[in-house]
Amino acid sequence: MHAYVNERLILSGCLVLNDKKEILLLFREDHCHYETPGGKVRLSECKNPENPSVDDLSKAAERELYEELGNHINVEKLKYFDKAEFTIPDGRLAVANKFLTRIISGTPKINEPERFSKLEWLPLTTLEKYPISPDLRILLPMLKELVK
Repeated sequence: MHAYVNERLILSGCLVLNDKKEILLLFREDHCHYETPGGKVRLSECKNPENPSVDDLSKAAERELYEELGNHINVEKLKYFDKAEFTIPDGRLAVANKFLTRIISGTPKINEPERFSKLEWLPLTTLEKYPISPDLRILLPMLKELVK
C-alpha cells in the first residue's frame, strides 16, 4: 500500500547533481519523459501515514534511488529541497518530494530496464529543452537558482 495525503499520492525522489551543473535523469518510455530517480512512498515507511515526516520521505527516496540506480553506488546524505503538486499521467493527483544529493562513489546504472530506457546527465541550464516530468518542470526555476 502507498501513502496518500488529502487524496494525493505521496512520491519521493532524488535530484542527483554533479560538479558540471548537470542532473542525473532516467528516461521513462511509457511517459515519454525524463524523470528523477524516485517513486511511491510506502505506508510501512511512515511513522504517521497521514503526515509523513521528512525523515520518512528521505528513507523512501533513498530506497527508490538504490532500486533504480543500483546499490553499488554511494551518495551524500540527502537534503530536502522542495515538493511539487501535479497530476501524474494516469490522472491521479500527486505530491513529489525531492531531495538533493551527489554520487560519492560508484557508477549508476539502469536497474529497471523494463521501465527506463536511458540514464543521462543533462545540463540544468538547458533542461527545459528536454521532455521532463511535470514535477521536475515545476521545480526547475528553483533548481536553476542552485547553479547560478
